[in-house]
Amino acid sequence: MKTYDTAQIRNISLIGAKGVGKTSFVEAALFVSGATGRMGRVDEGNSIIDYDQIEIARQQSIFSKVAPVEWQQHKINIIDTPGYSDFIGEAVGAMNAVDVNVFVVDAISGVETPSKRLYNHAKNCGKGRVFFINKADAERANVEAAVASIDKELESSATLFQMPIGEKTHFKGVVDLLNMKAYVNEGGKLKETDVPADMADSVKEKRTSLMESIAESDEALLEKYLEAGELSEDDLKRGTAKGIALGQLTPIFIGSAYNNIGIDAFLSFVNNNFPSPIDMPPVKAKGPDGNEIEVKPDPNGTLAAHIFKTTSDHGIGDVFFFRVYSGTVNSGDDVYNINQSSAERMGHLINMKGKERMEVSSAPAGDIAAIAKLKYSSINETFTAKNGSITVEPINFPKPVVPLAVIPKTKKDQDKLGIGLSKLAEIDPTFAYHVDKEFSETIVTGMGEVQIKVMVKRLLDRYGVEVELGKPHIPYREKITKKSEKQGKHKKQSGGHGQYGDCWLSLEPLPTGGGFEFVNAIVGGSIPTKYIPAVEKGVRESMKKGALAGYPVVDLKVTVYDGSYHDVDSSDMSFQIAGAMAFKNAMKDAGPQLLEPVVELEIYAPQDYMGDLSSDISQRRGRVSGMDAGILTAKVPMAELYQYSASLKSITSGAGTYSMEFSHYDVVPAHIAQKVVDETQKETEEKKD
Repeated sequence: MKTYDTAQIRNISLIGAKGVGKTSFVEAALFVSGATGRMGRVDEGNSIIDYDQIEIARQQSIFSKVAPVEWQQHKINIIDTPGYSDFIGEAVGAMNAVDVNVFVVDAISGVETPSKRLYNHAKNCGKGRVFFINKADAERANVEAAVASIDKELESSATLFQMPIGEKTHFKGVVDLLNMKAYVNEGGKLKETDVPADMADSVKEKRTSLMESIAESDEALLEKYLEAGELSEDDLKRGTAKGIALGQLTPIFIGSAYNNIGIDAFLSFVNNNFPSPIDMPPVKAKGPDGNEIEVKPDPNGTLAAHIFKTTSDHGIGDVFFFRVYSGTVNSGDDVYNINQSSAERMGHLINMKGKERMEVSSAPAGDIAAIAKLKYSSINETFTAKNGSITVEPINFPKPVVPLAVIPKTKKDQDKLGIGLSKLAEIDPTFAYHVDKEFSETIVTGMGEVQIKVMVKRLLDRYGVEVELGKPHIPYREKITKKSEKQGKHKKQSGGHGQYGDCWLSLEPLPTGGGFEFVNAIVGGSIPTKYIPAVEKGVRESMKKGALAGYPVVDLKVTVYDGSYHDVDSSDMSFQIAGAMAFKNAMKDAGPQLLEPVVELEIYAPQDYMGDLSSDISQRRGRVSGMDAGILTAKVPMAELYQYSASLKSITSGAGTYSMEFSHYDVVPAHIAQKVVDETQKETEEKKD
């Protein structure tokens, strides 16, 4: 593939809910541009873009794909993103890497709930936003209703830049309101014609509205429009590019990706009227001294390139996708990863078209490319010149919130588990793992159960590790409610030196967060000072397994105040055992309670769902603490949130998301505490068997 100048490059992403036709759009764009000889179909399993076996099996995009399209002496880097909310990290990375985010809306269903969350992310990225109403030729299509749903749900100032020619199954093309030309697909090819006579009046009316919207996005244009009552073609072109770049103009386009109607007209509009990287506001970064600087897209400037996506390819290993914001990357260059303070050799630069890898000699400012076999780099890191020291602001990926336990099938799987999971976590910043030492189990965390199941499948396919998923253990705690004093006496005689240790302990509850306090109150030498640490050690070891369900004891003061010893038979071990015995005896009469972790939950969802969400929280023993502008906050026991993401999706039709942080420990209600005790005892017995 040839190298294009910065002014000839356009970068767009396709964003939207699952099933709106984003991948079909890319397939059509590749076909009309001549990059492929056929249009792949997701539902037939022969998509050029969704070639991963997991995607073919699920008939949905799971990973974002960068597809460069060469069209009319321009290069359009299109990033197709998954619409399922579990894979939002892929979409967020793409949104930040491009200049314009294209929201694909279904002409049948209009704006679907998941799109609201994605649209909010796009607005936060500060990039241009446009809409493409897809499936306009469907039998139940209603373009007018789809436009109304955009106006109501996402962007009230969105403006029609095209009008459909024909409705539903009779849809055959569009009128470009900016250039006052009609484009009709005949035999799969674009044909430019005059505006149909029966549409002349409505087209004129809509064009006037369009001109006003473009003028209102720029003060100078508005002043010119008010004076002359008209804007020139150049004015409209510049105003459109600038308005989109600044997010002040949100165009709406129309077409049918599956049947390839209007795709070529859209690509032409992207070339002629979308902002190039030169037209975009400078990117924020940090300079050598840590201060914020602005990076302009100068191919001859200091290198600043940012890795926004990584993946693993069967043929060449890890692949790193990066956007060049300044300077130029050439094949064979040595660059500097400022995050890792390490040099990297840029071997063969590539562009990906599905499975096909196309080598490129260079990637100038504004372009997107990929590189394989880097030694030190990872997602969200910056390539620069060592003496340049530019760090592009990292992408703010959503934090994973859904935990599941992974249980290796065999010892061999156990040995390879850590390596496989670390590789997957490097590829996807919304997937993480850690080892819970308290329960000796590995916990993976993702955006939802579906994402985690996909990762488990990749774990098997790529790294040969087979695991099962299970419910993570809840880190309960135990606490006493009253003072208790008991003796622990260890005496054993077996010939020769015996064992003797004797101590009296007092247990007292401390306030929440009080931790552990050990007091030596021995007077008169009833226990020699040298044995006191052994008593404390016995207590600390016993605290790890409480009296109710075997969970650690917290917020406790222990005082050793009396005891006895033997000149010959006493030892550290004897007093350690005695301390443990006294602790266990005292715990039984100290009114032990079971405590459970409570988390602070923040749920983000449309206002219409707040009532149902509040009711669901109550059923989970939670307490709502706030509800305002689409955000519900609540404190909920961690034990009640297993598989919560699936419930949230069900309640909110996929629009809801949440984050959570540990808040505090609270007393478990008696009837639930007994269930926990019974389950723990059963699990302990099963392990013995």
